[in-house]
Amino acid sequence: MKIYLIQPPIEDFYTTPVRNIPQGLLSLAAGLNQHELRLLDLRTGKPRKIELPAELKPIRQFYREGDASPFGLYKAYYRFGLSASEIRQVLPNDGDCYLISSLFTTYAATTYELIRLIGEIAPRANIIVGGPQATIQPDEMFREGADFVIRGEGEIALPLLLQALESAQPALKQIPNLSWCDDTGQIRHNPVNNIANLDDLPFANYRVTGMPSYYFQKRPQAMIISSRGCPHRCAFCCIHQTMGGDYRVRSVENVLAEMTTKIAQGFRSFDFEDDHLGGARDWFLALLKGIQRQFGNLNLSLQAMNGITAANLDEEILTAMWQAGFRSLNLALVTPSEAHQRHIRRPFGTEKYLQVAETAQRLGFFITTYLIIGLPGDRAEDLLAAILFLAPIPTLIGPSLFYLVPGTATFRLCAELGQIPSSALCYRSAFFPVESKGCDRTAAMTLFRICRILNFMREVSDLDLKSDCPKIVNDGIYIDKISTGCERRHLIGLGLLRLLFERGILCGTRRKEGDFYPLQKEIYNPGLIEQFIRGTWQISGIRRPAKMTNIEFLDKYLNLGLE
Repeated sequence: MKIYLIQPPIEDFYTTPVRNIPQGLLSLAAGLNQHELRLLDLRTGKPRKIELPAELKPIRQFYREGDASPFGLYKAYYRFGLSASEIRQVLPNDGDCYLISSLFTTYAATTYELIRLIGEIAPRANIIVGGPQATIQPDEMFREGADFVIRGEGEIALPLLLQALESAQPALKQIPNLSWCDDTGQIRHNPVNNIANLDDLPFANYRVTGMPSYYFQKRPQAMIISSRGCPHRCAFCCIHQTMGGDYRVRSVENVLAEMTTKIAQGFRSFDFEDDHLGGARDWFLALLKGIQRQFGNLNLSLQAMNGITAANLDEEILTAMWQAGFRSLNLALVTPSEAHQRHIRRPFGTEKYLQVAETAQRLGFFITTYLIIGLPGDRAEDLLAAILFLAPIPTLIGPSLFYLVPGTATFRLCAELGQIPSSALCYRSAFFPVESKGCDRTAAMTLFRICRILNFMREVSDLDLKSDCPKIVNDGIYIDKISTGCERRHLIGLGLLRLLFERGILCGTRRKEGDFYPLQKEIYNPGLIEQFIRGTWQISGIRRPAKMTNIEFLDKYLNLGLE
């Protein structure tokens, strides 16, 4: 049987190329060696700017092309991957089955587009859709023309389905995780089972025909999934629906064996993409020590870009992570409010976070702390206090505007309150889909920019930048010397900082005119900006974590001499 495994393009303001490895499809490919397989990653290629959909027009005012400000947000809306006409040209019509991975609800439009194109080009083929979006909303896939949907894990269900399709009378009722249409056209959903022993699965196939190459810091990159599922029920997360609430780990020996195989294939960088990495402390410690013991002489680069639970992190674990090859740490604090943490069912609190951050910083980790801006019930003033709480901690702040995920408790709450946008395009973070009296879109965007400002101030502190601010003349920033792009960025940022703290105006830039960058006043919440620039708070760098007050920072780096 000839099978095409397809990752659709996406349309958004940004993407993270290093995390675009189609890991789910590669895991499925590993169990289909008896078939003729080809991967079609339609997200590859140069991104191109496209027209902002009408549904997203309300946020155009916040995003601007040509803005050179280091505090700027997104610039333009892109198609990451092939256009529909290009897909029509390259999509083979000789497949028996086309397997599509559908990741996020807000990207579903390109999945639906792909289903329709396959239906036109290969009308006799079976279209099978899996992935988080298909798991949560399978009926939508059938309405768009899919023949089958696999919900949750697919490594057992897919081979059974393919075997059934080779039969004259396919027996579909007993295939776990399968959604299908009976002879009357009624959609049937078979029970979902999770794979009990992950060691039974073959290693993800990174040598399938059509696989692009991925790199992280110039090293060949692969993903590792060493565990599945999550026992927690955070109100904004749906992972327990797609991977189950039963936390399962692969044996240490099995993970090390996969790494050995991929190292032999040339990989030297590994991103552990588990949703609950480190959930079993003793197992994680054994894995880290095993990596150090077997691969310590290879100088591997290890990451956990999907984050890591802080609940089980301590000095012993963090030391073992460092010795194994981890150099960065992504922590999802979400909110420093202990009460709010309990309300959304977070597995650890602020005190534990502070302990982990202090230890990790001392060991040398580069820390990024993620906050969610605008969860239902949030007040903008409290969120600003949370952001400033992180300012003296040596961590990059990773702000995420709240977005909607069907299947979560938060989504259900918003639905009950009538706050769900009519278009799924608006579910995305960049749109900030749920405004409230306590935090509207302008306030959320203002807080997002303040996070960017603080991160820039950390960069200034780390580099100990002591440069004369550029001239601000005729409502623009003039840079009167030859400089590199990085130097220009720093000079523009220093000029905008002076404008903000001296005049109380938050500006970005328009497209440059020679060495002149015209100023563009941003749309922001004046009360939040006033609270930010008039308050007294501390800031630290990340590599140079010495704390100073905001007044001391402005005096040292901008010579403002404020009191």
